[in-house]
Amino acid sequence: MWRLTLRTTLARRARLALTLLAVVLGVTFATGGLILTDTSGRLLDDQFRTATAGVDLTVRDAVAFDSAMGVEVARDPLPAGLPQRIAAVDGVAAARPQVRGQGLLEVDGTAVVPSGPSVLASWAPPPVGAFTVRSGRPPAADDEVVIDEDTAHAQRIDLGDTVTVRATGTARLRVVGLAGFGARGGLPNSTIALVTLPSAQRLLRLGSDISEVAVVAVPGVAPDDLRDRIAAAVGGGYEVAPSRDIAAAGAAAARDQLSWLQLVLLALAAAALLVGAFLITNTFSIVITQRTRELALLRAAGATGGQVLRSVLGEALLVGLAASTVGLGLGVAAATGIRNLAGAFGVPLPEGALVLTARTVLVAFAVGVLVTVGSAVGPARRAAAVAPVAALREAAAARTGRLRVITGALAAAAGLAATAAVLAAGAPVPLLGVGALGAVGGLALLGPAITPILVRLVGRPLAVGVTGRLANESAARTPRRTAATALALALGLALISFMAVLGTSVKSSVRASYAEVITADHVVESARNEMLGGLSPAVYDRVSRLPEVAVASRLRYGHWRDGDATQALTAVDPATLPRVTSLHFTTGNLAALTGGGIVLAEHVARDRGLAVGDELPMTFSRTGTRSLPVVGLLRDGDARALSTDYLISLDTFARLYSEEMDASVLIRTADGTGRAAAERAITAALADTPTAQVRDQAAAVAGRTQMIDQVLGLVTVLLMLAVLIALLGITNTLALSITERTAEIGLLRAVGMTRRQLGWMIRGEAVLVAALASVLGIVLGVGFGAATVRALGRDAPTVLAVPAGRLLLVLAVALAAGLLAGLLPARRAARLDVLAAIDTP
Repeated sequence: MWRLTLRTTLARRARLALTLLAVVLGVTFATGGLILTDTSGRLLDDQFRTATAGVDLTVRDAVAFDSAMGVEVARDPLPAGLPQRIAAVDGVAAARPQVRGQGLLEVDGTAVVPSGPSVLASWAPPPVGAFTVRSGRPPAADDEVVIDEDTAHAQRIDLGDTVTVRATGTARLRVVGLAGFGARGGLPNSTIALVTLPSAQRLLRLGSDISEVAVVAVPGVAPDDLRDRIAAAVGGGYEVAPSRDIAAAGAAAARDQLSWLQLVLLALAAAALLVGAFLITNTFSIVITQRTRELALLRAAGATGGQVLRSVLGEALLVGLAASTVGLGLGVAAATGIRNLAGAFGVPLPEGALVLTARTVLVAFAVGVLVTVGSAVGPARRAAAVAPVAALREAAAARTGRLRVITGALAAAAGLAATAAVLAAGAPVPLLGVGALGAVGGLALLGPAITPILVRLVGRPLAVGVTGRLANESAARTPRRTAATALALALGLALISFMAVLGTSVKSSVRASYAEVITADHVVESARNEMLGGLSPAVYDRVSRLPEVAVASRLRYGHWRDGDATQALTAVDPATLPRVTSLHFTTGNLAALTGGGIVLAEHVARDRGLAVGDELPMTFSRTGTRSLPVVGLLRDGDARALSTDYLISLDTFARLYSEEMDASVLIRTADGTGRAAAERAITAALADTPTAQVRDQAAAVAGRTQMIDQVLGLVTVLLMLAVLIALLGITNTLALSITERTAEIGLLRAVGMTRRQLGWMIRGEAVLVAALASVLGIVLGVGFGAATVRALGRDAPTVLAVPAGRLLLVLAVALAAGLLAGLLPARRAARLDVLAAIDTP
């Protein structure tokens, strides 16, 4: 039987080709995502390990936690005398003071703004320093700088050129060397400026203080033993940590910023494989139906039902193994493509050699084989049930069993009940996922029963002429096949529609709440949209002194630990914020913040059971756990406009945080000054701070929703892979049905149907399936998108916005793609020999 299975598979390789391709694409997506995330993780680990390779211990200011939401927390500087105290400890070979911060490079008057950090650091020779001079020499004077090779090549900077470095202070420095980092010419998506220690202290306005101390142990001294000696010598308030642990923590923080992308890739791979599973099941069902006589003859010749079952599953196993092998190979190319695609959408990923792990190989084969064999189980069981007598008669048309209809109705009802529980009873929002699964499962089971009705309704506009009516009838009389083919495409379109509705609604809600709450005429923000803000305090100082500005109010962002979770907060100026906003308090007021309390969004107070006068325990990296009194409750929409659910004063922020960067400066124009004149004055005042941008409300909202646009665009493009697989399903199904309908096609040609009419009939059937899938997919996507938006609106007012134009574009593209999917089957049908077709049994 195994030899027969192999020969049967090879004999039907053309029929299984598109099925193989569908599995290949799904496996490619899954393995490409795993390769990309493994590669990014390995490159980040190597990067941080290289940065601390020559250092045994690092002494820094102690904090309660290292990072939050993928961002390392700021630490207070260390006193100048600390390195000498550490150097005096027995077992210390070297204690090197280091300074590190942000320093923007400017070349020929143009700022170099990378997508990553602009690093300014004091030079340290290897092994303490992570950078090695590739050409030139290290900086020796305070007016000298070494920059990384990558930046030098990209900006055409040569030794001897002069560049400007803008940190808290500004200096023009002469380039005396070009440095590399490990085997690379610099850090990914970054610029590096290395200066002398005094120069770094001056530019960052640290005085004689330093950022950290790099410690090298005497050979033979264990770092763990030395750590205890140094900790005892320097006393409390300092963190003495092995450099390998710091490297691991830094890499983990960087990976946290990419964790969402890994989840997105795995979710999309699952969607692609689910669509592929529908195609596989459909293909094997059609093939089994076409082989009814052959299988019955095998049974008549003595083959048992189990042998037939194993034969069909063996074919699926061979397809799965072949697809997994090819998909694994293509996954490497896909990882590079996804990395480039993510970069095009503003999500830069580390560049470097791709990493293929044994786990990825196992996942590739497990996914490909399990999906293929699992999808073939149902058709294989039907094949095993074929009776020998079936060889003597035509196979009966497949009917939808009563149990299938009842199960489908129950699944759909469960999905609707879960959705209703979220919308009406306030159940957790993730329960909507259960509702979606129930709806999809119910639709898959009920599909054959309702497809004839839906086909005739959706296909009514297409039922023009004889070819149109024949296309409708052909789709309606094979409901199981049409339903499976349409549902595969509907899933992909549903996901695209869901993302479009959700993304557009969130953007509209942000825009509406911002416009209602923020009354400022102008907003100054960083062009890089850093999570914690990237404006120097000098920006506020300069803008607030302008005669064209009546009032300027600044905002700052910070992170704090809430048990195991991380939350964000906004720091405001209670005196100036009311003049540039229109805030609505349900209890308390903004002025109460001056006493050191906190204002909460309404839903936070409701969920936590807090009221004005209660205290909220919060853990801060710099000060540890503090309890802040609740002094006010703010309307949820107003809190969203200020970007967080927790508000404190700038004075409280200064006591709790080391960060000194502003996130936004809200500006109201002075009376009698036009907006255009004020904008010109503000722009001129910020001429030497190139990353500070003057924005109107529309631009400010665009900056806040930029991440949504990036994710929505990236996900939509990647979802097109699932749509492509589903379109292959239409081509595959129609191509296989041509074999089944050969005699019918021959009779149609014999009674006068032309090749052109036959081709239009097949293409019309493909368009009808695409139209049915589009209706189902868009209705499902919009429905669950609307339900999700309404559920999210429990915490903050959310505007439901349906992007009609984008959905119409999705519909048009799906119909056009359906037409293309029918080209090859139509061409094959039109080329059939009429007499040979009529004579086909």
